[in-house]
Amino acid sequence: MQRLGIKKGIFSLIIFIVIVELLGSLSSAFAGNIKLKYNILNLPPLSPPDYIFGIVWPILYFLIAIAGYLIIFSNRAPNRVKTASSILFWLQLFLNFIWSIVFFNEHYIWGLIIILILDIVVFLCIVFFRRINRLASNLLVPYLIWILFATYLTIGVAMLN
Repeated sequence: MQRLGIKKGIFSLIIFIVIVELLGSLSSAFAGNIKLKYNILNLPPLSPPDYIFGIVWPILYFLIAIAGYLIIFSNRAPNRVKTASSILFWLQLFLNFIWSIVFFNEHYIWGLIIILILDIVVFLCIVFFRRINRLASNLLVPYLIWILFATYLTIGVAMLN
């Protein structure tokens, strides 16, 4: 871990991953029966079957957690860059957390606003993280691609429902 410029060890990484995965699960729990709600929506073309989300999101949360860990526990970054990166990391996690709750309680326009902001914040995370740790930045690229697809789905649902 020292080679990566990280202050903590594997145990801290595991705890960090568990916390981020739990936040994802809590968001889903607070949103209600997402599977049922998703299946009664009028969906745009290319909408995946509901079970895909249960496969994709845990993987993405795992990648998000590792990226966040590499940034937050980095000992290579100037304070300003690390502080800005850490704020962006927690902000994207918060926006991600509330999006499911808002969207799946039929506030589609607010869900659209939140996910558009999330797109921007995740892009900024990728840019800022690159200054500290290239791997952390790269780990967020699949997440950005997925939420851009989710933005398309959100726009489609907002228009069709």
